[in-house]
Amino acid sequence: MYDQMKKYSILLLLLLLGLNSENALAQYGEPELQSVESPKNLFDEGYKTGFGFSFNLTDFGFGAGTQFRMGLGPYTEGLINFKIAGLRDPSEQTYLDFLGGRTIPSKYKRVVTFPLTVGLKRRVFAREITDNFRVHTSMSFGPSLALTTPYFREYGFSENGFRENDSRQYSVVEPVLDIFQGLKDAETKWGWTGDLVLGIDFGDNFARLQTFQFGYNFYYFSDGLQILEPFKPGRNEDGSYIDTDNNGIPDLDSMVPANDKTKFMGSAQITFIFGWMW
Repeated sequence: MYDQMKKYSILLLLLLLGLNSENALAQYGEPELQSVESPKNLFDEGYKTGFGFSFNLTDFGFGAGTQFRMGLGPYTEGLINFKIAGLRDPSEQTYLDFLGGRTIPSKYKRVVTFPLTVGLKRRVFAREITDNFRVHTSMSFGPSLALTTPYFREYGFSENGFRENDSRQYSVVEPVLDIFQGLKDAETKWGWTGDLVLGIDFGDNFARLQTFQFGYNFYYFSDGLQILEPFKPGRNEDGSYIDTDNNGIPDLDSMVPANDKTKFMGSAQITFIFGWMW
């Protein structure tokens, strides 16, 4: 009797140990996988329309404009951009004289552009990066109107595509014009423009639009823009300019080509956008 009770006690003890082992394994085993919460997005949160003011800086100059956004999906938006921006030749250099006046050697035309582009914006790394730091890429393309005005006043008797700017050499000095003074001689040309962008939308408040972008911007004009002086004076062997009639103006038939028209221009671009979503 005693031996049987002892045998049953041992069996019961082994059974309890086995149950405890299973509980321990269950307690210290791998945790259950938890589902990853989907990132928030403007489209599902009800913000499908946006408008903002843009300010950008390139090698061509400063620009400002507007941007309209329309949600097409959870992470995709359509863009319409319009801006006004200066355009210049990348080789231009501005100098100051001792009176504070500014001059740009060899400059022939001022250019202001009015680009209108349509684009597509796509958020990337949505699950890897927090919602208040929304990384995106975008691409835009469209037409651009270029308004060109003379950089200096060319007098009729010296209309040679070159600025006589030194009274010690020439009998006339052609003055620099601002953009308003040159409007009566303005010309327009159509071209194309576009950009490729990597940017960030900041903030937890989806109703507020705060964007920083870095990218590449380009212009193309099939007929080209004559931004720098097309001609320069021909020279005698001693270095003096050719002036057979001794009137202090280089002879028109002695002028030689100096700068070609520019068709394609590209530059890095930094853009800030501030606005609203609704």
